[in-house]
Amino acid sequence: MNSSRFLLPFLLLAAVGCKKERTELDRLPDATQEGKGTAGWLLDGQAQVPKRSSISTSHPVGGYWRKTRNGRSLSISFYQFSVDEDWGVSFYLPDIRQPGTFPLNQAPPPLTPQFSPAYGQYSRSRPDPDRNAYTGPDAPGQLIITRFDTVKNIVSGTFEMTPQEAGSSGTYAVTHGRFDLHFDH
Repeated sequence: MNSSRFLLPFLLLAAVGCKKERTELDRLPDATQEGKGTAGWLLDGQAQVPKRSSISTSHPVGGYWRKTRNGRSLSISFYQFSVDEDWGVSFYLPDIRQPGTFPLNQAPPPLTPQFSPAYGQYSRSRPDPDRNAYTGPDAPGQLIITRFDTVKNIVSGTFEMTPQEAGSSGTYAVTHGRFDLHFDH
């Protein structure tokens, strides 16, 4: 009976002292809809979160909404430029007027991206050789816009895709993507 009196406080102390180890998913920014200028995703299970660099003056998370022949296109991009690594994810929607789910399953024409169907891209140029991978019929993806506010210029959402390297069968698993940004027009 005496030993059980000491066992309970010991178990409580042990439980409080244990820290949960952070997973790659925990390293991503929260999914918000306030124009915070954040983005993140898992690339083949590893967290990628763009951050400002000393070698680039541009913000690593940005977007543009502009008038085109087909309507109002939205381009958003999330990049990391540094001495050690350059990589990024970008999306193009040829006509967007409201939140929704946008499939990324058609091949973009290589010479005229402004006339393309919706697509996603993963690129990497450092430390590896240049790599560009796109969504398409054999490399699908999905972009879900959860907030599209043309008064406050805020776009937020989630994404997943399996882009395929140009001229190769190699693919990347881009999962748990999320973003929240102000866009220009």
